[in-house]
Amino acid sequence: MIKVNLVGKARQKQPKASMKIGMPAMPGNLTPVLAIMVVLGFAGGGYWWYTALTGESAELDQQIRRLEARKAELDSVIKQVQVNESIKKKLENRVKVIENLSKNQVSPVLALDQLAEAVARTQFVWLSSLEQKDAVLSMNGTGTSLNAIADFYTNLNGTGYFKNIDIGQTQESAGNFTFSLKCEFAPPRSPASTTSTAPPPAAGGN
Repeated sequence: MIKVNLVGKARQKQPKASMKIGMPAMPGNLTPVLAIMVVLGFAGGGYWWYTALTGESAELDQQIRRLEARKAELDSVIKQVQVNESIKKKLENRVKVIENLSKNQVSPVLALDQLAEAVARTQFVWLSSLEQKDAVLSMNGTGTSLNAIADFYTNLNGTGYFKNIDIGQTQESAGNFTFSLKCEFAPPRSPASTTSTAPPPAAGGN
């Protein structure tokens, strides 16, 4: 029996074309080259960064050394200034002492001689303490009466070597009177001027 295929030949299934689109394949020998270039890039950047930091560190070290040298110079100048100030103060103190001595003409021996003379001229007065600071004399004493203390004041003033005589408070104790006195020793410029000289004889005949 003969069969006739009216449908025709059955279509053979054709394999579907793949719809996936992939990256173009790179040559296998190009990947190591790129990796090497990346590594070299990082290495170059790191070296440049390290070199820049090293240069900045060296510059900072130089600045620190310069500043330390400058500080040492300034310290030396400051020490010299301090020494000069100390010497200046000492010289100023010496000049002041000399000026005070020259101005007041303070002579402890002369002051004690004049004070002893004033005490000797006064009866019933004794000194118990005496202090001297520059030209100022401070003393404490005892007198048998207020008149005796007043006489001492008068005799002290009469020497011509003391001024600004100030008698402090007097207190009665056991029948006597204690007193304090402060004065300034100021001798005359010419001790010879305190002694009276006879006037020269008048010119003329007998």
